[in-house]
Amino acid sequence: MSIDLEYSNAQKILTIRVQGHLDADSFEAAAQNLVNSNEYCHNVNTIWDLRDMQFDNVDMKLMKQLIDVQKKYAERRGQAKIAILSNYSLAAPIVKLFIILSKNLRQHYRAFTSINEAEQWLCDEALKNLD
Repeated sequence: MSIDLEYSNAQKILTIRVQGHLDADSFEAAAQNLVNSNEYCHNVNTIWDLRDMQFDNVDMKLMKQLIDVQKKYAERRGQAKIAILSNYSLAAPIVKLFIILSKNLRQHYRAFTSINEAEQWLCDEALKNLD
């Protein structure tokens, strides 16, 4: 399993790519890297790219652990927009459940199957400000 973080200075979007099985410790390490980076702001809009993630280990216990990590960093993340990208149709209910469980956090979550749609959603406000 690996989690790679890549920041686009042009778009002001952080992309976090997950490959293999996700676990709570790796998720927390990525969250720590995100909020402690000197490269981008801690409330940066983010794409969690799950297109190469395996979902067969995701259960309610893991979901609760992931939500606990999100809660731990919610204040620092502010009102960041978080796009969850997955084109694996069987993962759709898992992603939807994660978004439902995250509803009490300050961040704004949305699921996407297309990288272009995710980027568009994350950049919408910046584009509006250019008008």
